Parts: sequence; C-alpha cells; structure tokens
Amino acid sequence: MLSPFAKLPSLSPVRWGIPDAVLVWIIGFFAALAGLLLMIAVASTTGKVPASGIPRDFEIPNLLMGITSQNLAIIGALAAIARVKGRGSLRLDFGFAIRVRDIGWIAIGVLISVAAGLVLLPITELANLKGSSQEVVKQFERAQGLEIPLFIIGVVVLAPIAEELLFRGILLRSFMRRTSAGWAVMVSALVFALVHVAGDPGTYYYLPAFMALGLVSGYRAVRTGSLSQSISLHIGFNLLASLLIISG
Repeated sequence: MLSPFAKLPSLSPVRWGIPDAVLVWIIGFFAALAGLLLMIAVASTTGKVPASGIPRDFEIPNLLMGITSQNLAIIGALAAIARVKGRGSLRLDFGFAIRVRDIGWIAIGVLISVAAGLVLLPITELANLKGSSQEVVKQFERAQGLEIPLFIIGVVVLAPIAEELLFRGILLRSFMRRTSAGWAVMVSALVFALVHVAGDPGTYYYLPAFMALGLVSGYRAVRTGSLSQSISLHIGFNLLASLLIISG
C-alpha cells in the first residue's frame, strides 16, 4: 500500500533548489513593485496624482496590476528555471496540472476556508474591533464594474496557480530532496503562511488558516505527485473570501 507521504518520483537530473524558490519570490515582489510604479506613472500623465499621494480611484487598479504582475512574473520565472536548470517544463519539474476530475477539490477548499473562519471567529472579531483588517479587503470592498471580474481572475485563478507552483512546486520539492516528505510539507506550509502574513501584517490572526491550507495542499501534492488538486483547493479557499469581499 502506498504511503500517504511516499516520495515523489526521482526529480533528478535537476539543478534548481531552495535558493531558486527564494529568487522567484523576490522576482515576484519586484514585479509587483514595477506594476505599481507603472500605474503611478500612468496616473501622473493624466494629472490625477495629488500632492498627498495616489488618488483613491487608482488604488484598486494599482492592486490589480500588482497582483497580476507578481503572479505572472512568478510563473514566468519558474518556467525559465525549469528550462535552464530542470527538465524543461512546469509539469515535469514542479507537477503543474489542471485536471477536470479534480474540480471537486474546489469544494473542499471552500470547506477549509469555512472551518478556519469558524474556529478563528473570536480572534477575527477581536482583531476587527481593534481596526485590523487585510488591506486588500479594504480596497476591494469598493470594487465595481470591470474591477470585479478582474479581481476574481487575479485572486481566484492566477494567484492559486502561481502560489501552488512556488510553494507546493519548487519549494516543497526542494525540501523533499533534503528531508522527509512529512517535514517538507510542514515547513513549506509554514513558509507559505508566514509569507502571507508578512505581506499583509493585518492578517496575522489568519495564520492558522493559511497553515491549514498549506498542509492539506502539500499533502495532496506529495500524495498525487501533481498540483492539480492543490490548485483546486487553493481556488476554493480564495473563492469564498473573494465572494464575501465583493458582496460586502
């Protein structure tokens, strides 16, 4: 019987590893910054940048550009690393796949989000009473028109693909070449959670939820050798929060 933490098939010959995962994250960060600077440049050419900073009607486009730039840069950088240091594709190197039969895992991702929300409800209410709230949530609560479908595409589709490739693709597989699959899943899930909180400290109280998603996604990535179920889980996890944001 196959162990739930069975080793993935041999990943050699590959030359990518943990430093490449860190590099990809850095590339994504600077890509998001570049997208923001581009939007500021556009705003300045229209004369809509006041002395006090970026106008409110540019805040949501800025976030959309940042999310899109960051995630596309991550995917592009991983594709380049696979070609230069690996076996030549996101599928062969990092397990990228989207299969119709795994769409049902979206519902499980929604359930994880609901369960985490219920467990963390007392902490969430306390945090909100103190004025702490995720900055992205604050901005996108004002989304309207074309901004809504673009937000859904960026957060519910593009972000899960890029983040699963980064955290359950190159990072998890890099850890698995150094330690057991169980430890690799736990450490990669912790990194995933900490990176999200570091990116928006207002979500500190949601760290256990990010950790839970990382653990389940990592487990399924190891169990199947593919990111198909992990991506569906992540889509479901983000979907519920996105619907609550735009409906609020």
